[in-house]
Amino acid sequence: MAKTKRAESRARYFTRETANKKGWNLAHLEKGGDFLEEQEIISYFPSIGLGLNRPDFLLCINGEPKIIIETKNDFKKGQKAIDEAIEYAETINSTKNFNIKIAVGVAGDEDNGYNVSVRYYKGGYWTPLTAKGFELTAIPSKKEVLNALAADNSTLEIDIPTSADFIDAAIDLSNILRKAKVEAVLRPKVVGAITTAIYQGDIDTSTTDILPEINRLITEVINNSPNLSEHKKKRLIEAILLTGNDYERLNPYIFRIVSILKQLNVRAVLQSDADFLGMFYEAFLRYGYDNNAMGIVFTPRHITRLCVDLLGVNIGEKIIDLACGTGGFLVSAFDSLKKKCVLDSSYEIIKDSLYGYDTNPTVWALSCINMFFRGDGKSHIENASSLIEQSRKDVRYRFNKAFLNPPFHQADEPERDFINASMDALIQGGEFAGVVYTGVFADEENAHWRDNFLKKHTLVAMISLPDELFYPTAAPTSIMVAKAHEPQNPDASVFIAKIWNDGYEKLKGKRIECPGSEIDSIKELYRRFKNGETIESANCTTIKASSLMGGKEFSPQQWLPSPSISDSEMLRLNELTLKSLFVTIANFPEITECITQSSINKHDKSLPRLPINITKPLSYFFDIRQGKSVGEKNYSDGICPYVSSGDGMNGVVRLISPVEDEKCDGCISVSAFGTAYYQPWEFVARGNGGSAVRVLVPKFNMTIRELFWFISQINSQRWRFPYARMAIKSRLNRLEITSPSKHLDEPFNLIEKIQTFKSSLSKLSTML
Repeated sequence: MAKTKRAESRARYFTRETANKKGWNLAHLEKGGDFLEEQEIISYFPSIGLGLNRPDFLLCINGEPKIIIETKNDFKKGQKAIDEAIEYAETINSTKNFNIKIAVGVAGDEDNGYNVSVRYYKGGYWTPLTAKGFELTAIPSKKEVLNALAADNSTLEIDIPTSADFIDAAIDLSNILRKAKVEAVLRPKVVGAITTAIYQGDIDTSTTDILPEINRLITEVINNSPNLSEHKKKRLIEAILLTGNDYERLNPYIFRIVSILKQLNVRAVLQSDADFLGMFYEAFLRYGYDNNAMGIVFTPRHITRLCVDLLGVNIGEKIIDLACGTGGFLVSAFDSLKKKCVLDSSYEIIKDSLYGYDTNPTVWALSCINMFFRGDGKSHIENASSLIEQSRKDVRYRFNKAFLNPPFHQADEPERDFINASMDALIQGGEFAGVVYTGVFADEENAHWRDNFLKKHTLVAMISLPDELFYPTAAPTSIMVAKAHEPQNPDASVFIAKIWNDGYEKLKGKRIECPGSEIDSIKELYRRFKNGETIESANCTTIKASSLMGGKEFSPQQWLPSPSISDSEMLRLNELTLKSLFVTIANFPEITECITQSSINKHDKSLPRLPINITKPLSYFFDIRQGKSVGEKNYSDGICPYVSSGDGMNGVVRLISPVEDEKCDGCISVSAFGTAYYQPWEFVARGNGGSAVRVLVPKFNMTIRELFWFISQINSQRWRFPYARMAIKSRLNRLEITSPSKHLDEPFNLIEKIQTFKSSLSKLSTML
């Protein structure tokens, strides 16, 4: 079948969509926008000098024409597109009414990708518009255009792609690679190989067999690295070349892959301070479909920079990462050291300062190449396990700083082994910063390790990171800062903090930039702490190291004080508790048959009156019990609610026929993740497995309003119980709660509210 000709409107759609992402307002100038299309150009600017032929787009700034864009429907018509854009610009400029200095040609379609060329008029010639010495390969943003016009020398400061840009590109590439039937475990290698090829030079798009061209460029960039041994060059080439039947299927898709990478201005961004490869892989492995088959999670680059800033790195120091991935920590350290260079000799010293290990051959190759991109030609990164005896012997007592994000949940290689190996690699007084799974600092099974750690080393700081940092992976983490081979002084202070906002938020299934990052404030607080100054902050405190000894938790969730709750927040939390109750009844109307007077009335005068305005552990106010039931599937249907640790509907997942002695009288349930619910009925609480439910039975005479008070107090501290630190009985026992400042005796007829709600629900559910 003959190839179908594509409409030029597809390239125009791509242009509009891309320009919109780059900060251009697509509205007509009369509507306050920046865009004019074809006939609109003549109508709005009658003196522009164009005849019957006119460009596809004219982009304006403050109402003045600044850019001509011409589009074509074929990837191979890129030269024609830019030539015509330049011709239109010259025609307009010849009228002397306007001065257009930027011309853009866009050619292609969604199957083969888009080729973008950008030219700048300077000194009587149209030359490529460049950044960091490389041509732009994407439509310039409005900010970039303003920058280029201000410089007026055919160069500009490149805009670093946003996290949303990386995510969109990662999802597109993953879809393409899946369509090409490339196995998930091979996809990162494909992206790394093509990125490396683009970095080395232009890929010849005239050939139909593109893989040899890509492999030629890869071989060229590695062989041109003067400081690598021949053995390492050979291993790198073997690790990253696209050879074999698995990659032959890529040929029809290569142009599209190249196009996506070029839209990120890959060559120019690789020369900037941004860790392009690291940020791209973070997005690719996070959001690319099926890429979790790699079993790899990369540390977000703003967090590697935070760790490097916390420790500080100095010229002459040796720095190591024993699980380096694509080299995020090493890149951040290298960039920090480069800023301190004043002599060429200093630059040579720092190129010999960075060391790393990774066991995955593809990831190892990418980390080496990533360091090439940064300018570190030494690449002391080994494709080996850092935990084997030979590796540990090679690095022991050699380094000043160690950074780490160990693999999560590896039974044969627990996180603590990587921490121990990192500490052993440091000289006495050497410093460690690691992003580690929270469970290591909280689990009872790691208590003996925590005790031994403090007998050998000094814990300096623990900083809890946002629970969604590694989204969609469920991996709550904390930064651990420590000093090697100096046993903990019990009287020393330990810096404890929590970062709620790291400058990113989850929106529509993605983590993208948002305002309000607390990272800079945490760095400043830590600096003051190190200088011996007093620190005061809602998300930061200090504790005596003696509190941590004997295997106690290191988790900030244990030690941070509870923030005060405003009256409006308390009201909101109370309303959520009541709303959850009604939602549960709406979903399980027959559940109300389990309500008894004893289950709903806890105003038991045989118990002592609730003490007011005191702060005590939760166990002072309640008897905390474990749910007694077996798994929910072991019961037949009935009318008794089975409460599990899920969110919503009071944790009720089903109505069952329970064993009589497993039932709980109405009271408060607390899920494994710290969510408290009021249960005004007899119920069965999940009692088996790690996510069992805990049941709170009052030790004092409490009104319903007072019970709601305690529920809100518990729910305001849900942040203490991430997935890796569940609300087990011992943790709830010591959770500090403040009782109300006065007795809450105002009437609150919950049974009446429930009956009214159920009656209204019944009426609304009829068709009459």
